[in-house]
Amino acid sequence: MIKGDIFYWERRIWDEHMVHDLSRARAIILPQTVSRELHSLCHSMCANVFPNYSIRFKWEGKVGNTMLFWSYGIPHPKTWIFPRVETMLGDHPEMGCRPKLPDYPFVIKGTSGGEGSQIWLIEDAQDLKQATEILKYLEIQGIFGFVLQEFIPDLKRDLRVVVIGDHIQSYWRCNTSGFYHNIAKGGQIDARSDPELQAIGRKAVKELCLRTGINMAGFDLVFSEGSNIFLFIEINYTFGRTGLEGSDAFYELLENEVTQWLKACG
Repeated sequence: MIKGDIFYWERRIWDEHMVHDLSRARAIILPQTVSRELHSLCHSMCANVFPNYSIRFKWEGKVGNTMLFWSYGIPHPKTWIFPRVETMLGDHPEMGCRPKLPDYPFVIKGTSGGEGSQIWLIEDAQDLKQATEILKYLEIQGIFGFVLQEFIPDLKRDLRVVVIGDHIQSYWRCNTSGFYHNIAKGGQIDARSDPELQAIGRKAVKELCLRTGINMAGFDLVFSEGSNIFLFIEINYTFGRTGLEGSDAFYELLENEVTQWLKACG
């Protein structure tokens, strides 16, 4: 999509020739699916790398989102981080007493989920058992950590704010009949309602991006009913494109923003 002097497919062999090319590059453009290792290598070789995923790989997944919110004082629902399932269950005496969980309902989010996966509304002990079994299976696969988050009742929508370079765009994801607002889970897009609240959300996201250097991500926020008070829910570094009017529109935005970014690199 964006012609460079040298193209490397991410899945090819990484060798000294590639490192040599990276060290001579004026700028490096990476896909959203780039690995932590390759992103770190590129950043060590070149000052100009797009997108800037330094924060993403410093604090990964839903656990990382929470640590970012804590570190930067970002308003968000009350959240607990559990590094292992056993931390929540209190399986080992040396860990002390089993932690007191909040009253039902609450939300559990696996650290690596996306598009509504690994997110569970826990309304009773059976829901908790089912979620716990899945989290245990993920730990066998080497995927550790999850968050427990307070449930915010009567939420019919959330605000998705997408940042691509200097471009910022927002739309509501609505679902009046269920817990999930994700488009992949049946949510509907509304780009027009409450433009003043959307402007507040975009302003909050822009300020966070200025503080963190994030320049490509989708941010989810919620507003209390009848209020302009917002909470950040999560950050998605790979995000759906339906709300941006599809992949073609996304690629056009990306090309425009990368072109402007390259001009700024000199």
